[in-house]
Amino acid sequence: MSKIVTAINVMISNPELITNVMQSVDGSEYFFIYSGKHHWSILKTTDGDYYLGYYPGTPDMSELASIREEDWHKESIDCVEYRGKTLGTKEAKDSLADLHSIVNEKVYGMSEVLDDIIDSGISF
Repeated sequence: MSKIVTAINVMISNPELITNVMQSVDGSEYFFIYSGKHHWSILKTTDGDYYLGYYPGTPDMSELASIREEDWHKESIDCVEYRGKTLGTKEAKDSLADLHSIVNEKVYGMSEVLDDIIDSGISF
């Protein structure tokens, strides 16, 4: 297993360390910080593949999220890219899908919503 797949699985196993989640201005990409210091984005492409980007240093995530997809190529942004198709294994694709799902739920605060429902004490 490659190091990136291992790192993705660690992020999945520790969703509480995924913070500052924001959706791009176009709505297709999610930007987040892992463990208070690692800056990432993830998106599901129109053909069903996943793209994961790592941004070294301390980039302004709000600024990155505000760039429209059609203008992205005009910007000079340091980024390390990973794609499900490039990683190639079923595990890598499944892990990227799981991470995307977690981040998607976090942008809408689903953990808190579900906790509130569960804590309401209504039995089924």
